[in-house]
Amino acid sequence: MSGLPGPNFPLLLGGFLVVGILAATFFALAGRTATPRSRRRVYGVLWVLVLLVGGPLWLVAAAGLGLL
Repeated sequence: MSGLPGPNFPLLLGGFLVVGILAATFFALAGRTATPRSRRRVYGVLWVLVLLVGGPLWLVAAAGLGLL
């Protein structure tokens, strides 16, 4: 092998896809009218936190796993 190996893009993007699917699930649950109002508010907070924390956390985990 000549040179440094680059990032493993399929695995790196797969992690972001998982974070996005999880956030989309909480977003969909927050919009259901059959869900009690207090639980919808919790789901609303959770999907924002998953996006704000999940992306950077995945980058740190990917760097620790050697994907970057």
